[in-house]
Amino acid sequence: MDTSASDIRFDANGVCNYCTDFLARSSHIIHAESGTKQRQLEAFVERIKREGHGKRYDCIVGVSGGVDSSWVLVQVVELGLRPLAVHMDNGWNSELAQNNIANLVQGLGVDLYTHVIDWPEYRALMQAFFDADVIDVELLYDNAMLAVNYQQAEAHGVKWILSGSNQATEGM
Repeated sequence: MDTSASDIRFDANGVCNYCTDFLARSSHIIHAESGTKQRQLEAFVERIKREGHGKRYDCIVGVSGGVDSSWVLVQVVELGLRPLAVHMDNGWNSELAQNNIANLVQGLGVDLYTHVIDWPEYRALMQAFFDADVIDVELLYDNAMLAVNYQQAEAHGVKWILSGSNQATEGM
């Protein structure tokens, strides 16, 4: 990290506030014993299964075609959950991402719901972000994807939306 982030601060040891904030929020997970983590995961999975009993799906997993969301979907299936994979096509999907999603859900035997966003509306919103010098234009996709996940959860009576991210690349 460097000072290109406007709100970054460094302590006397040269550690930035993003790192100390991350450690403060996640140290209970990082430093927990593996047996404890495994028991917590098993209890969480059983709760999701119990609350999803009698429903077609017991969780929603948003998928982008990238590594993080794909890994979550694989793990969810391996844990015995019944996810609905949800994807939002914002018009910027690469062919590789589309192929990854298709191969992933087919290989796992998982249903996929894809919401295709209204391109003229999305383009206008992106232009407004650019005009306003908003740096994080992905904020549009992130919020719309979250809304699509919630809509599908409500439509199917599903309580749990599971996701994954890479703290190294998305932790700020």
